[in-house]
Amino acid sequence: MLLSAATRWAPLAALPRSYARSFNHAHLLNRVAGRPLTGLSVSRARFAVPAVNRTALHTTCVPPLSSSGLFRSAIARFSRSEILKATHRDAPRRRPSGFGGGPSNRGSWQRFVRWLEGIPQDFLFYGIIAANGAVFLGWWYAQSLYERDRDPSLLISMYKNFAVNWENVVNGRPWTLLTSCFSHQGFAHLFVNGFTFFFMAPTVMQILGNARFLALYFGGGIFSSLTSLQWHNLRQDKHYASLGASGAIYSVVSFFACIAPRATFLLFGIIPCPAWAVVSGIFLYDSYGAWSGGRQGTDTAGHVGGILAGIGYFLMRTRFRL
Repeated sequence: MLLSAATRWAPLAALPRSYARSFNHAHLLNRVAGRPLTGLSVSRARFAVPAVNRTALHTTCVPPLSSSGLFRSAIARFSRSEILKATHRDAPRRRPSGFGGGPSNRGSWQRFVRWLEGIPQDFLFYGIIAANGAVFLGWWYAQSLYERDRDPSLLISMYKNFAVNWENVVNGRPWTLLTSCFSHQGFAHLFVNGFTFFFMAPTVMQILGNARFLALYFGGGIFSSLTSLQWHNLRQDKHYASLGASGAIYSVVSFFACIAPRATFLLFGIIPCPAWAVVSGIFLYDSYGAWSGGRQGTDTAGHVGGILAGIGYFLMRTRFRL
């Protein structure tokens, strides 16, 4: 199933009232009162977006579902608007982080967050893409070494450190919950996930900022891995292993659908559909796939976990302003 998208970025119209209310403060009203919000008017763009997929390690990548992105000119204008400055940029000053316990630890955490926010977003964006590419090259070299010299040592090492299953976790390799989210064995798998990330991530990164985007992306990937582990444990399939960035990417997609549910997606490039309906459809489709076990080449349980992580982060952000 293919999905292309036509998106329209209208921040005031797209944001649900519950989300907007959590950021309506007196200083925002004072800054924009009596002024037309001309900085929020943007045009419409169309582009095709490929699929997102998290695959089972022992199977071949199959054409998966897909997601959408936004064009960068809209984000550039939105990032200069009063609305963004009054919501996302001043959040750290509104409420100190609760991480770390005591005042000293909170101060260290806040310094770390400020350091993250000072990193150019392009550096983080392309850094994530480069990390995925580096792990892919590791798989490729390990496979070629095994086929040429019959030396499985590197292939076994890649499996132990860049694929997630119960064996790896219980044997003291919990980092595979995250490293598996940077791991792709096949080029097609890497390409479709990378292409979707390329169009989707800059939008949400502009909205959240560096630190919160990384929390969403890494947290979504880890929750996706945990969901996959638990599901296959319940099905008594502890040897099932999976890898891929789609759980993390789906968390970004579902978060975006929550803040802009009326953004328009075009199914098959023809059928207009709101973002909330597309994400709901993907959720139901992957839930059925996980329950029936009919899509052996795709870790559908991981997809479901990624979608739930994005929705959960949206709810926590609106409730607790994380």
